[in-house]
Amino acid sequence: MIAPPEEDPNATITCNSPPCFMHELDPAYLGYLGRHEVATLLEDLLAAEWFGTWLETARLRAMLRRHLGRLGEAPTAKPGGDARDPAAASPDGGQDRLTRRVRAALPRLHDDALRRDLADLLGMMDRDVLRRRRDPV
Repeated sequence: MIAPPEEDPNATITCNSPPCFMHELDPAYLGYLGRHEVATLLEDLLAAEWFGTWLETARLRAMLRRHLGRLGEAPTAKPGGDARDPAAASPDGGQDRLTRRVRAALPRLHDDALRRDLADLLGMMDRDVLRRRRDPV
């Protein structure tokens, strides 16, 4: 007697319907940011000037490097250095532009951990913008 494929551990099951291949689908096809776009955003965030305690800044940079590493990218930008977005490191309007980029990217991030971390980062950026508006230098 031959066992049905569900019970036979050696049976090869072939699927032809699209839902069976969803795990193989590139997230960019579904409207999420591509790997390169996410890496560019993380690089720009890593290169930006951060205002806060050195401990907050170190934690933030470690988180950004960790996510870049998960993407298989090595951080190339120096902190406060030249980001791909030249205004990203400037304290005047670059921080606001970077805040808008993060806000726009959040719903298009496929990785839940990255989305959570960048949502926390966005809250920190919003607080920093409010602080700079309240206490101009």
